[in-house]
Amino acid sequence: MKPKKKNTIFRRDGFSIFEVVIVLSIFALVLFAVSSFRGNLNILENLVNQKLQSRQDLDQEFQIMITELRSAGPSSLGAYPIETASTSSITFFSDVDKDGVFERVRYYLSSTTIQKGVIEPAGNPLVYATSTEATTTIISNVIISTSTPFFQYYGANYTGSQPVLPLPIDTTQVRIVKISLSVDVNPKLAPVPIYFSNTINIRNLRSN
Repeated sequence: MKPKKKNTIFRRDGFSIFEVVIVLSIFALVLFAVSSFRGNLNILENLVNQKLQSRQDLDQEFQIMITELRSAGPSSLGAYPIETASTSSITFFSDVDKDGVFERVRYYLSSTTIQKGVIEPAGNPLVYATSTEATTTIISNVIISTSTPFFQYYGANYTGSQPVLPLPIDTTQVRIVKISLSVDVNPKLAPVPIYFSNTINIRNLRSN
């Protein structure tokens, strides 16, 4: 009697070309996903760093502007502390370099930047020559707002609820200046824009 044949499972070593292609495709997809994720993280990190730097720069520049406005006083020729004022610009006199002479300082909105112009009086007698104005860009990437002006002005009776002074601004009535500004290095991407607002009481114009 012949012995029964056992069922045999045929084994083969290695992978077929099709299996190799599938494995390589999956590996490529995983590698692409990891690379894209790391790239997005790098972009987000750079953007956050830019915004943090922008916040620091904004705080620094605004602190300078606030200090200069708060210390505004008569020019070295005796002119009124505020020369001109509008919702997008202000020109005043302040001793910005602490040399005992009051410079003519102008802050104004130009497109999406804040510009600063300074005139150092010179000559004998002293003259504020507009041709000598030194202008620099102090803040970039400004978001223009149609509802909140860059500058707003209030009179001596302002306690927090009174309306702003009407246009055109009578500079002799100005006692308080409010600055409002939003800045974003890239408005299309998060995080949200940086908003800054400060109300400045001009010391040399206080009546009490």
